[in-house]
Parts: sequence; structure tokens; C-alpha cells
Amino acid sequence: MTSLAVQQQGLLDLIKGRTTNVSDPYLRDVAGCRELAMLREIAVWWRKVHVESQCRFTSRLLKRMRNFDSVVSAYFNENATSPFVEELALDFLRTLRDDPDPLVRAVSQFECALQSVRLGSADVFEVTWDRHPDLVIRALEQASEMPAAEVGCIYRMKVANDIPGLIACTRMLTRSATASACE
Repeated sequence: MTSLAVQQQGLLDLIKGRTTNVSDPYLRDVAGCRELAMLREIAVWWRKVHVESQCRFTSRLLKRMRNFDSVVSAYFNENATSPFVEELALDFLRTLRDDPDPLVRAVSQFECALQSVRLGSADVFEVTWDRHPDLVIRALEQASEMPAAEVGCIYRMKVANDIPGLIACTRMLTRSATASACE
């Protein structure tokens, strides 16, 4: 890598809070400057603004859970982020597909699918919910109480361009609910 490329990568690592080789005198000066924390804070703040504007339901859910700031900060620190807000939003939503909370997974997958379809994707997306998705979206829109998970059933939502209104959802009983109903 050229000296300029090394410095650029070093600056990015410093801004993202990653460990970097500060043998370069310029990088050593930057690493010790108080303005670095402010620059890091501004960079994360911009990502929060972009995520909020493009991922409104996921943002609202994460804020309710009081972890929006930490999730967006972790995303910024651990990932390359696009300068294009639509790409940044989709990438952010995709990083939540393995979230341990089933509601965060469902809401983020739904938003990702809907945005992808609206941007022209021909794919068919399926999202599994543990509670009624309409009630979840309404609760997020109105800042009202979140519906509880429904034991014994799941909702399978499909999102695709060839579906009227882009979305279709089916409520299904789970195997355990069927077994307990027959006993």
C-alpha cells in the first residue's frame, strides 16, 4: 500500500475506533488529538440520521428497546458504510437478520424486503413473525403498547412485486399448537 493509502486506512480505523498501527507520525498525532472523538461522534450521528430516515419502523423499535444508539454505533464501527443512504439502510437492516430478538429480526427483515421491492427487486421475500404484523406496525406508528407474541401460531408474510399491495400474510398454527389442541 502507498503511504497515502496507509494513512487513509489508518484514519478510517481511528474514526471507527479500531486498533491501528500508529507508527506513522501523522496518525500518531491524530490518535492523540481531542477532535478525533468529536469526529467519531459526528460520523455516527450522521449514520443515525440516515438510518432513522430510511428505517423508520426498525428505528422506532430499537428506540423503544433503548438500544438504537448502541446498535447503530456498532454497525458503523464494524462495517463499511455506503455514502448512498438507500444502500446504507439496506445494509444496516441486513445486519439485523441474526439479531437474538425475534421482533427486531421480523421488523428489520420486513423493512428490508419492502425497500428492496420498491427499489425494483424481483425477489420474493418471506418474513416470519411471532405476533400479528399489522398490530406491530400500528403500535410502532402510534407509539402504543406492543402486542405480545402469540403462542401456538406464526405469521408468514410474503413481500414481492407481483403481490397486489406488495404484501400478503398468512396466520399458521404451529405444530405444538396443533398437538395440544388434539390432546
